[in-house]
Order: sequence, then C-alpha cells, then structure tokens
Amino acid sequence: MAKQHRGEILQEVVLKSGVKVTKLFAALGISRATLYRRFEDPNLDFDFIKRVGEIIYHNFAEEFKELAPAAAEPVEVYQIASVEECKDKLLHVYGLYLEKVRQYDELKAKYDALLSEKAQ
Repeated sequence: MAKQHRGEILQEVVLKSGVKVTKLFAALGISRATLYRRFEDPNLDFDFIKRVGEIIYHNFAEEFKELAPAAAEPVEVYQIASVEECKDKLLHVYGLYLEKVRQYDELKAKYDALLSEKAQ
C-alpha cells in the first residue's frame, strides 16, 4: 500500500471546499508561502490537518484513518431484578446524596465563619 501524501490530500480537500486560501492562511496565522510549503509536506502533522479541518468545516477522518475516533468501550448492562431492589438501590443512592449535602453544609458553615472572622 502506498503511503499517503498528507499535504497533497489536504490541498485537494481545501480546494474542493471552496474556502479561499487567503482566508485559510489568515485563520491559521501563517503566511501564504508557509501554507503552500505545508501542502508539499508528505508527513504533515495531524494536529495541523485537524486545525485546517475545523476552519473549513471538514472531518479528515475519511481521508486519514488515524483521525477516526476510537471505538467506545461497551457499556455494561445494568439490570435490576425487582421493583424492591430498585427501591433499595435508589434509597441507598439518596442516602449517599444526603450525606454529601450534610458535608457541604458543614464546610459552608466553616467557610462562612472564616469569612466573618476575616471581615472583623
């Protein structure tokens, strides 16, 4: 399999996008000459390619498989056997929530006390 020339592929997509090269190099903060040198780079950095894609509203994952998002890990199926089990789990989570609220209120009271001490 022949190695892809990233710069040439980038240039081809940019030309097909209809975005003016003047707008592109200005948005990238580089000169026109630098942009054309990048088009000549067969090993162009993927970060640069992604930046160009953001500007021209193009996802380069089709052209470069390296830019395709990684497959998400499968989600573990969570099943509850009965309504009672569901109720028990919800009550447990609610208890954890109430404990966090209590801890927050306690910390807030200490914080408010420190603020009032500092104000005096």
